[in-house]
Amino acid sequence: MRRSELVSLALAFMIPLGCGGSDNSSGTVTDPSLTCTVASNGTFSATMNGQAWAACGKVSVQTQTAVIGKDTLNTVSWAGTGFFPGNVAYAVVMSASRVGKFVVGAYPVGPTNPAGSNLVVGSSDNSGWGANAVSGSGTITVTAYSANHITGTFSFSAPRVTGAGAATLQVTNGTFDLSY
Repeated sequence: MRRSELVSLALAFMIPLGCGGSDNSSGTVTDPSLTCTVASNGTFSATMNGQAWAACGKVSVQTQTAVIGKDTLNTVSWAGTGFFPGNVAYAVVMSASRVGKFVVGAYPVGPTNPAGSNLVVGSSDNSGWGANAVSGSGTITVTAYSANHITGTFSFSAPRVTGAGAATLQVTNGTFDLSY
């Protein structure tokens, strides 16, 4: 996927966030009622450039299988939205992909992984970052996986692909424990 498609995907998850909020002169969503700390179907959290982030509401989880020639690509993707102080929303979309059976283990992200594991982050202040087969780096480590549950950790270094946010988004201490 091209960078613009990845950022568009992340931003698509954030469109509903604008409903009910007000707009200030900086263009960010501002609504004191838009705060939360827990996803309704588990946990999905990280530290982004030194600030704690956690998904709110239901985190969307999808499993996909694609046959490419003689190979089968298996992917598990999840997406959630949370807020930083000042009610700046960040949507985080991640995918762990593997040719062959999806199993517990490390899924590298970056130019070294042709299977396509990735991270896309979009913010309500119109900035976006991505780590994928073209740029950035990181690792998703799946520690438990079943037909309706996934658990693990992640970290990324994702360059900015749009907007005026930080040139690189450092994502550390990432964890997910999600039922679907």
